[in-house]
Formats: sequence, structure tokens, C-alpha cells
Amino acid sequence: MKKKLLILGGSYAQVPFIRNAAEKGFYVILVDYLENNPGRNYAHEYYNISTTDKEEILKLARNIRPDLIFSYASDPAAPVVAYVSEKLNLFSNSLRSVQLLARKDLFRHLLETSGFNCPKYLTVSNNGFNHASLTKLDFPVIVKPVDASGSKGVSKVETLQDLSEAIKTAGDFSRSKNVIIETFIDNQTADVHGDGFVVEGKVILQCLGDHMYGSNANPFNPTGTSWPSAIDRSLLQKIEDDIQKIVTISGFRNGAINIEARIDKLGDHYIMEIGPRNGGHFVPLAIKYATGFDSLAATFDLIENKKITIQTNEIVPSAYIALHSDVDGILQNIYFSEKIKPFVRDFHQYIQVGEIVRSFTSADLVIGIVILTFNSVTDMEHYLGEIKSLILVEIIQK
Repeated sequence: MKKKLLILGGSYAQVPFIRNAAEKGFYVILVDYLENNPGRNYAHEYYNISTTDKEEILKLARNIRPDLIFSYASDPAAPVVAYVSEKLNLFSNSLRSVQLLARKDLFRHLLETSGFNCPKYLTVSNNGFNHASLTKLDFPVIVKPVDASGSKGVSKVETLQDLSEAIKTAGDFSRSKNVIIETFIDNQTADVHGDGFVVEGKVILQCLGDHMYGSNANPFNPTGTSWPSAIDRSLLQKIEDDIQKIVTISGFRNGAINIEARIDKLGDHYIMEIGPRNGGHFVPLAIKYATGFDSLAATFDLIENKKITIQTNEIVPSAYIALHSDVDGILQNIYFSEKIKPFVRDFHQYIQVGEIVRSFTSADLVIGIVILTFNSVTDMEHYLGEIKSLILVEIIQK
């Protein structure tokens, strides 16, 4: 009899995991609140339930009795997987470890109490807060929902007068209605991003690159990442060492992690996030091209209790680019210059010509993901510097 695998979320980024699970012989049961999610095409069963509704998913799981519960590239679903798995005594990371990494307020508290660099922060409720406490903040600040992902509801605030509106906006994207306000850490030196992989508490892989930005719709929404990182190796090692220490303290034991760190103008590094899941936007595939390490295969090796090995420390210059629009409209065309075509390894198009495009205010409003590999770092820097003229997205504004 096939093992039942209950998967939370069926977005484009999760399709490779869903398809691979079915190909490996699992009986795939998919949960997603969107009935037209692309992952549904590869699952054996589908249930229309929100991936954040832990009690409804627990009720479903008790009924269908899966052998495993999993989510791929989804922050909001990760705590639900841990919660339901603990209730049913299934293989998973502990709920505590996942919550410590997934919730921004708990993660900041972990950093602060464990001696890591941490921005000054304050957690408030969207339903009401003490205005006097806000006067203690050092501006500018970043305002975020504590439990959302994909840059939803994130804004930078320069003055106290503008803070209330930002708190309301962030709170609208928070399931708990809690908001974290933290001192803005500039990324003039570097903004580091990538995935890692943990086996029995040891981070066996960290592939860190450099985040790219450039969206006018939301300047805090990344538009890509390139590997390897251009920052000094000694500084990168300090970040990697801190990642291992934080993973150990949190109690996170197995699986992929998504990493974000910043280095400010003074050269101090800050671990901004360690998500208990793979990166979205096909980051695992880009890292596979860069390193040869297949996070998808490693995840199934974990599930099947197989040994996981790292083949090489070499990094092939690679990048992902999130094609997007800064305005609402209709997608008219996507044009790839002949100069960039030789470096395109994959193109995953989410929105087709003639369909509605929304401005890139959050990560889920992407038009498509392009993954590129290059012959050298010099080539990569050159072509990425001209990418807006090499890949053109044509939009008819409504």
C-alpha cells in the first residue's frame, strides 16, 4: 500500500515537490484554499482548506490518517505541519522550534536573549497599543506582520506620525493581528540570501548569495538572488557560524531552511530570518544548478531515512530573477534578448499573455521566475547589471 503524504499548499513553487512525491510512489493528498492551484494537477486527492487552519487540517488528518505531513516553501504552513504532526506522533520538527524560527517576534527574542546582533524592536497589537511606547523607537523603522511572508504588509517608516497607518497595514496581513516594529538595518554593504539544509541539528549545507531589489511597487520585495555572494569569505563564515548556533538553540532538527542576513555600513552582520522551509521562487532549483545539491531529493531522503551527502563546495555562478510589474495591467509580452538566452536554464511562467498582472507589492504577485547560470562571476555581474534591458516585460496599463 502506498504511503499517504498530506501536503499543505499547491502553489507553483510547490509543484516540483508534489510531482516528485507522486513519482516516488506516495499517495498525495493536497490541501490549499485556492481551488485552481496548480499543484492539484499532480495530487491524488484535494481538499479546499486554508493551510493555516490548523484545527481543520488536524480534523482532516485524523480522518485520512496520513503517514507524513509536509509543506514546501511556505512559512505560514510550517507551524501547522508541526502542530498536526505532534498531535498525531508523525515525523516532523517540534512545534516549538518551528514557531521560534517562523514567527518574527519570537525569532527576535531568541536573537536578543542569546547574544546575537539584533535590531531594537517592539511588538504591538493591531487591535490596540500604547502610543507612549512608540516614542522609544529609533527611526527609521521597519513595520511587519509577525506571521506573514513574501514581504506582505511590510513598510519603512521615517517618522512617528506615520507609524499608526503602517501598523494598521501590517496588522491587516497578520493572522494574530500582531505587528513587529524594528530599527531599520541598512543593507548598503550586503543583503545575503539563500537556503541551507539541516540533518540531525547540523547545517550540512549553506548556499548564500546576494539579494537583488528594484521593484518600485515595494522596495522591500526582492527581485532575485545571485550566487555566490560577493562579500568577503571571512564575514560570510561568521554568518554561517551564527546560523548553526541559532539552529541549535531553536531545536530545529531536520530539513531545509531559508536564510536572510544583512551587513550594515559599520560591517556588523544581522541574521534577519531563518525560515523553517525552502526558499520560494524556485530557489532550491537555482541552488541545485549552483552546487549540485538537490534539496528536493534530500527532503525525500530525510523522509525515507536515507543518508544525505554533500558532493562539492564549488559554486557555479547562478541566479533567479522574479519577473514582475510595477503597475497593474494586462501582460502583453515577455521578450528575451538573444544575448541572455544562452544563460537561461529554466523559465517558469505563472501569468500568461492576455491575463491580468498586479503590481509587485508582495512575492506572490510575480509574473514568472527565470533561472540563469553563467560561465563566470564576471559574466554574471555584467548580464545581471543589464537584466532589465535583456528581459523585457510589456504591460498594457488598465
